[in-house]
Amino acid sequence: MEKRLISLQPCSKQYTLDQDKACSPEETVARFQERLKTTNLDVLKEIRRIDNGRLDIPVYFSVCGEDARRIIGNKKQMGKGSTPEQSRASACMELGERFSFFSFLSDEENFIRGDYATMEAAGYPVLPMETLLASVHDTTLAPETLRQLLTGLPLQWTWARKLRDNSEVLVPFSWFYAINEFNGPSAGNTYEEAVMQGISEVVERHVCALITREKIQTPQIDLQSITDPVAAQLVEKFRSNGIEVYLNDFSLDTGIPTIGALAWDPSTFPDSSEIVYTAGTTPDANKALIRALTEVAQLAGDFNSNANYVASGLPKPLSLSEVAHVVEPSSSIGLSQVADLHDADIYQEVQNCVRALEKIGLEVFVLDTTHPQLQIPAVYTIIPGAHFRERAIGGNAPLFAAKLAAELLAGEELDEKLAAMQALVPGAYALPFYRGRHLYEHGLAEAALECFEEALQLAPNDEDLPYLFSYSGCCLRDLERYQEAVEVLAKGLERDEERPDIYNTMGVCHFKLDQFQEAVHCFTRAVELNPASAIDFANLALNLERLGKTHEAIANYEIALSQDPCITFAVERLTGLIAKAS
Repeated sequence: MEKRLISLQPCSKQYTLDQDKACSPEETVARFQERLKTTNLDVLKEIRRIDNGRLDIPVYFSVCGEDARRIIGNKKQMGKGSTPEQSRASACMELGERFSFFSFLSDEENFIRGDYATMEAAGYPVLPMETLLASVHDTTLAPETLRQLLTGLPLQWTWARKLRDNSEVLVPFSWFYAINEFNGPSAGNTYEEAVMQGISEVVERHVCALITREKIQTPQIDLQSITDPVAAQLVEKFRSNGIEVYLNDFSLDTGIPTIGALAWDPSTFPDSSEIVYTAGTTPDANKALIRALTEVAQLAGDFNSNANYVASGLPKPLSLSEVAHVVEPSSSIGLSQVADLHDADIYQEVQNCVRALEKIGLEVFVLDTTHPQLQIPAVYTIIPGAHFRERAIGGNAPLFAAKLAAELLAGEELDEKLAAMQALVPGAYALPFYRGRHLYEHGLAEAALECFEEALQLAPNDEDLPYLFSYSGCCLRDLERYQEAVEVLAKGLERDEERPDIYNTMGVCHFKLDQFQEAVHCFTRAVELNPASAIDFANLALNLERLGKTHEAIANYEIALSQDPCITFAVERLTGLIAKAS
């Protein structure tokens, strides 16, 4: 493994209109395209504007070339900005970020493998077990017990830079990727710009997770206090179209500006628009507000085009009552009262943010994920202890250890490891859960169901219950115990209504019970939550067809096949319906 470590240096801002960058967006796009010319990689097919102009806030996406589609798994990456130039640049850099990160992830040459004992014996400077426990907020498990749980697991390790003291450290990438997943990759015109973007994204996810989980009331921003010309113009573009906008200070105790933004159009909701709820984080509160509003525009489809966005850091509310803690604040403040860490130099802003996070006990580590051919500065940011929605909240290190065992081991080796883990921590529900998942993936639904039922008896954390009920429901479905499955899956939805996987399984069970109207409800909700799920559109179409709603069925079959033309039953059913209609 090559030792790749970033080195940061002063980086003056050269562009500050709507975002703070090391060069203009025109230069960003030109540089990106020039880099592509020097490689043999098919990364970018085209950059296309996709908004319909109602809001006059430009939204672009970059269409992936074949190499990018193969590596990333997506067809496009979206960009945002207050100007066409910035939105185009954002779409390019988003593609560069994702292509670099997934290329890094797929190249085993970027890692060495082994357990903690192996790395320590080799003399590497590894993170202490206490840092891993802190990363999942586990205050009860002993460090030595975690060490034993991780013994024998061939973790991926790679080098990172600790920004507080600029030291070099070997980090267990596998552990942190299980927590962060795709949160933390970033790219920029310079490493300083990329790191600042990475820190901002992780901090944004952190505060959003806490606000969502605890329904924290945060101060609302007085719209009259917005004096930045770009920010004020963006607010006016929403308001002049009758769209209601709520802006809140989501910074919490981080000392880093995060602005939450929620917007909806009373004239088009819910027929052709959704409630859009997102946030933006940067060292400058004005730029954080601009970032949040341009992301609203990116997700909203101009609030009149039946756009259906995929929620990430914040949930997607179906009604304002679900987000009363946001739209009914207890106080109001001016934008100038929000935390402010901005500087004319991006490197200094990085330092300001690192110090602010240190005050609340959070350290920042960055990995160099720059693609060797593309050479667009790219990093992956890790902040142990940062919260993520649905992950690392419950304070359960054994859960993540078991998750890693299930990913890194197989067959008898996995069975033995999970059994050994359960002997070490007999009351940890995660261990029978992962044993059950392992059995289920090998087609042993009956035995898996027993494991899930055992896990449910071990007082699992509330946020993990939906996963247990989801897998239990899958087992019951496979065992053709459809009514029981529906009842178990309903318990999962009581605790987390935003689970497309549960709606999918429940929809299948209703279909098997000839309850087509109930199935339509399930698959409709599934595609609302995950509009990229081709199979759910196909299943929705099938049930609409059974109810005699031919035109709606055809429309949904077409959506399904536009996303995945290989769904055989959808091809056959659509062909038959079109033939009948003609």
